[in-house]
Amino acid sequence: MNSSINKRANFIRYSAIENMDNNLLAFENKLNMNGIDVKWISNEEELCSCIKSGFPKAHFNKVCFDLPEVPEELTNTNNLIKSISVEDLENNIESADYLITYANFGLVDTGSVVIFNHNCKNCFNKVDHIIFILDINNLIAKSSDLGIILSLYDRDIVYGNQHSVNIISQPFNKIICNNYQFEQGDAYSTQKVNISVLLYDNGITSILDNVKLRETLYCINCGNCKKVCPVYKINHKYSPIDLVKRNAFERNRKTSDVYENTTLCGNCDKVCPVLIPFTNLLVSEMENVANNDHEDNWRDFGKLATKRLKLNKMNGRFRRYFFIRRMFNNNKKLLNYFMAQQDDFFNLTNTKAEENA
Repeated sequence: MNSSINKRANFIRYSAIENMDNNLLAFENKLNMNGIDVKWISNEEELCSCIKSGFPKAHFNKVCFDLPEVPEELTNTNNLIKSISVEDLENNIESADYLITYANFGLVDTGSVVIFNHNCKNCFNKVDHIIFILDINNLIAKSSDLGIILSLYDRDIVYGNQHSVNIISQPFNKIICNNYQFEQGDAYSTQKVNISVLLYDNGITSILDNVKLRETLYCINCGNCKKVCPVYKINHKYSPIDLVKRNAFERNRKTSDVYENTTLCGNCDKVCPVLIPFTNLLVSEMENVANNDHEDNWRDFGKLATKRLKLNKMNGRFRRYFFIRRMFNNNKKLLNYFMAQQDDFFNLTNTKAEENA
């Protein structure tokens, strides 16, 4: 995958990340001008504290969450929060005071948030307050570039999936039915919906400081790398992008997770629409992990390098068959995956690794 649109998308993401400081300040200024409240959040603890501090009532604030994962601190709040499902809110079975969801992108030049394929897309005018959580790397400098980024998701249409896009630039009004029994007064009135955007760091600045891993911030969360990863299909633990990102933090480099959760097959390189070089980044992180415990981890790195080299040399059908069975016989799913591959595997080469193999 290296078409002109992918190269353009890579440049759009590169520009946004390299100018993140200026983009964030300009984005905050635009949001404020549009009447949208902005808060800066460093980590999950701050996120939960900020959300809870905004609730007006001491008990049973009715909140609808549309998040991939709701922080545990918000689900165990001693009756501070009454959680309302998106389905109940959309179908008017229950009402909610707050809707908390994430924003896919922020458009810097217009001060807008982009909501893409959310379950709550029909609920924005059913609550009093909306809180959007936006990762600080998910900015697009020019709104004219949004179409290019969103077009990278369109391959799903082939399989029958429909996409919905909401762009919110300013607070809007929700309609309230007054239920008057007599003719005096209007049957409907409007009320302003307050909107807040939480600019969420959550370790992103740490990744930004790492020159090698900075490219992981180009990710647009399309999920393509997850779909083609043979290890993720088996254990559902780390997608390729998550596996690389987590090793940006020193505490994670003491584990062998990066060795145990990739085959370095290179599938993620081929499907990434913004051209993130996953395999190179994973190899680099393996080296970092090995450097923290050079004896054991360099031995693991060397073994993996040797396996890849041998795999590529097994060009004969029967030789390759027996060699793969010998290496992966205890893991049937990985065995079947490697048996089905026709092309050469990514070949690890590292002098230090070979010396310790």
